[in-house]
Amino acid sequence: SATVAAYKTGITYAVQRIGEMAPGASIYLDAGHGGWLGWKNNMQDFVLTIQSLGVTQHLRGFATNVAGYQGLGMMCPTYDFCLNHAH
Repeated sequence: SATVAAYKTGITYAVQRIGEMAPGASIYLDAGHGGWLGWKNNMQDFVLTIQSLGVTQHLRGFATNVAGYQGLGMMCPTYDFCLNHAH
């Protein structure tokens, strides 16, 4: 889709450009809601997507819980309990 293409192109450009212009910078990507990566195959899909961008040499890590806060120690009772506010 156009959204996926725009994400991949934009993230690749931004990470490569920052990595080139500020090689000492620590770059962290937003990995989404802290609980989202644990559902079904989301983690695997996320890792494969990031690997496909060819920017891993510039990345220091990932940040989660940036916008959709999930407190530490608050586990969803099932993999889909917190998905799309289904609870």
